[in-house]
Amino acid sequence: MVAMNSAAIESPSQPHIHTATLGSTGPTVVMLHGWGRSLDALRPLGELLANQYSVVLVDLPGFGLSPIPAEASNAGGGWDTRQYAERVKQLLDQMSISSCILVGHSFGGRLSVQLASRYPELVQGLILVGSHGLTRERPLPEEIRIKTIRALVTCAKKIDGLFGTRLFAHYFAPKFGSADYKAAGDLRKTLVKTVNEDLQEEAKRIKAPTLLLWGANDTATPLDLAHKYHGLVADSELHVFPNKGHEPFSDVGAHLCASYIERFLNKRGLSRE
Repeated sequence: MVAMNSAAIESPSQPHIHTATLGSTGPTVVMLHGWGRSLDALRPLGELLANQYSVVLVDLPGFGLSPIPAEASNAGGGWDTRQYAERVKQLLDQMSISSCILVGHSFGGRLSVQLASRYPELVQGLILVGSHGLTRERPLPEEIRIKTIRALVTCAKKIDGLFGTRLFAHYFAPKFGSADYKAAGDLRKTLVKTVNEDLQEEAKRIKAPTLLLWGANDTATPLDLAHKYHGLVADSELHVFPNKGHEPFSDVGAHLCASYIERFLNKRGLSRE
């Protein structure tokens, strides 16, 4: 059984961030989960990697056991991925982690792209699993539908502002809002900011060797995003898992993902010395 330690990292200006550590030897692997999840989503994969690595699982601010920072809340205006990434960097500094391998899933992948782009000396290797962060080319009918909804939402918000109505909240949000949007609560402004970002330029600046792991049946981050990342990140490899969805590491998929990650890191000289 892999030993695990749990801790809360706090700074004078920010609420604590909950972390869990697995293993104690080898290079450090930092794992960042997806939107609406917690570090427990990546724990099975982390436990497998802990045989060769020192693994740090993070509850991102506002998720799991990590509270929402005031600035990231709706009242504070919400955070973008750069602000989230800076908070993670602050956490790593507090933990005296100056070099690591980043594993980011979905929303955590967005933050990992930001960190790898902004701090190349920090990120020695990058694993992106079903990661968001790039805009997609949509079929024309879908593009027209989205632009129409956005125009109607803008109009509804203006009417609400002028007349004190609740047209947006009572009609448009329930009818057109995604499941994540409806469940976002006090992180709704953060969600809106982050989903509308395009990290294409950041992806181009990534220097770390990068492994892209994707489920062929991923509907949350379709496969065209994987190929787009593969084209943008100079030193990248892509592996697609047949019959897997947005979380290819779930259940027995953890063993599959761990084997590809370990093989990639060994090949790139990033395994235990």
